[in-house]
Amino acid sequence: MNVTLDTLALLPEMCVLSGAIVALLAGSFLPRNHQVATRWIAILALIASAVATTGGMMQPSTTIFEASFAVDIGSGFGRIIIALATIFVIVLGIEELSGTRRESETYALLLLAALGAMLLSGASDLLILITGYLLTSIPLYALIGMSRSPRAAEAAMKTYLLGALLGIMMMLGATVLFGVGGGTSYRQLEPALADAPAAAVAVGVVGVLGGLMFKAGGVPGHFWIPDATQAAGTAVAAFLTTVPKIGALIAAYRLLDIIPASIDWPLLVGVLAAASMTLGNLAAFWQDDVRRLLG
Repeated sequence: MNVTLDTLALLPEMCVLSGAIVALLAGSFLPRNHQVATRWIAILALIASAVATTGGMMQPSTTIFEASFAVDIGSGFGRIIIALATIFVIVLGIEELSGTRRESETYALLLLAALGAMLLSGASDLLILITGYLLTSIPLYALIGMSRSPRAAEAAMKTYLLGALLGIMMMLGATVLFGVGGGTSYRQLEPALADAPAAAVAVGVVGVLGGLMFKAGGVPGHFWIPDATQAAGTAVAAFLTTVPKIGALIAAYRLLDIIPASIDWPLLVGVLAAASMTLGNLAAFWQDDVRRLLG
């Protein structure tokens, strides 16, 4: 393992992380009428991440840090889409966020949540998957409750509780897969799961997918989306209904790609998709709320 090359392969994530730190520190010292500088720091960090990703996609697909993170077409497109979508969200929120008390903090949290989504899109190890889940989730709690209104506080609490529940469910699923597969890396799990008890593998997969469905806003982790989109600001609502879903869906694809044929996972995906398109939208139709329907 070449640590230097592996580290350089994470240059897009390093750009986003550096942007979040610099934006947060700059916002702590700049006067409120000069917080626009933190917006440009965030945008430039995301542009640098997209450019670094484009350059990296010209190299052959590989895995880094002992096959715990994939650098391939899937993670490449995920990184670029996440970076561009986050830039769009920041631009969308210019009028809403300019001059507010939490402007720089909002940009830093958006970058950290985007970083988590990037980790999800490239995770090829259950531990990295859980790390990406947590890094995507925790900034969202603060972003949703940023306005400190009663509705925002309720939405943030509901998001936190559901995220904690499904996060535990994901960790339980990962523990089961580790127990029957003898490792956490997908490279280790793929051959080992073929000989493992199908019931145990199914339980592990359902648990991990449950956590990813929270990020994707799908059944059974969809209950937080309508309240969060209604209570959060326009920019935050646009972010949480798009960016985390990109990372979660790519992560779900990577996980399902290593599941043995003895597990009928296409049926599970079909059930989740059908339920998300029906049950997940009923609340929005009943309350006739456009932002809930967006969620």
